[in-house]
Amino acid sequence: MLKLTRIAAVALIALALLLAVVAFLVSRRAAPTVVAAPQVAGQPQQWPVVEAAGELPAGRPISAADLRIGSAPQAPQGGYASIAEATGAVPVHTIAAGTPLNSALMARGYALRLNPGERALAVPVDELVAAGNRILPGDYVDVFLNLRAPQGMGTEGQAQARLLLSRMRVLSYGAADTAPGQAAPTDTAGEASTDARAQDIQGSASSTSSTSTSTSAPVRSAVLAVPVAEANRLLLGAQQGRLFLALRNPADVGQPDQELFAQPGGVLDARRELSPEQRLALQSPENDAYAGIDSDALAGRSTRSPARSPAPVRASAPRQAPRLDRGVEIIRGDVSSHSGSR
Repeated sequence: MLKLTRIAAVALIALALLLAVVAFLVSRRAAPTVVAAPQVAGQPQQWPVVEAAGELPAGRPISAADLRIGSAPQAPQGGYASIAEATGAVPVHTIAAGTPLNSALMARGYALRLNPGERALAVPVDELVAAGNRILPGDYVDVFLNLRAPQGMGTEGQAQARLLLSRMRVLSYGAADTAPGQAAPTDTAGEASTDARAQDIQGSASSTSSTSTSTSAPVRSAVLAVPVAEANRLLLGAQQGRLFLALRNPADVGQPDQELFAQPGGVLDARRELSPEQRLALQSPENDAYAGIDSDALAGRSTRSPARSPAPVRASAPRQAPRLDRGVEIIRGDVSSHSGSR
């Protein structure tokens, strides 16, 4: 029995040594993760890098035609492995031709989460106005406005509540944040802590204690992706009244038809001497936001009048001399006289 045990032990040791040799040989034959450029005898090793084929303006997305493959003595930190990986990135500064690209030169953070025509705005929130702090980044909310009645007004100054903005995307809620390309958190039980970096558009907002654990602080702000044409409504609504965020199902795409209602008047009037093309440009979201909105328009007490245009010049008839009322002519013999009319 003892002899069989010794034989088994020797066999296991031999098997272990054999496996170790096989693992060593396989590791030496494994292909390197980074492919270096062909090395010429007598020259240092070169690494392929993605660099600018020409000058890359700041703020313009990079296309594949703007890039080329170059070489560098060592692999750059944060560099791109291929042209396809760098395509679509947006430089934060103008990049000179021949510069190796890396992620530090490109826009990051909130800028990449916004669609064209959207702006990131922070709104003051607390447990009451934010659906009991059940909002998470990536959710969609409706923004309702509770407008206070102005003092010194009659029946026209009554308080009102209405839907201000519909289906706004939540970028962050308190400290809860979603990085680009990652899914929003799915745990709805936990409460987010205060995001000190997010700024209230009111400067400071009162908040109530959230029903969270003893280690979390009340949430004070939520950042929404807002179309630029609607940003004025949100800013003015937060100043003139109180905003409420209503959580909605992301599959619900219903929105109000604003064409059914009179549009609020702008703060700035369009110039009178505009061409038809310029008047059409007044309807762009950026120009609509530039025209602004005041508190009366937000409350529905003023509506937008049609775009002002110069009064049409009518073709006037030839001016006639004023007709004189000569009265009645009386002839007596060879003497004539006139009697004026009364």
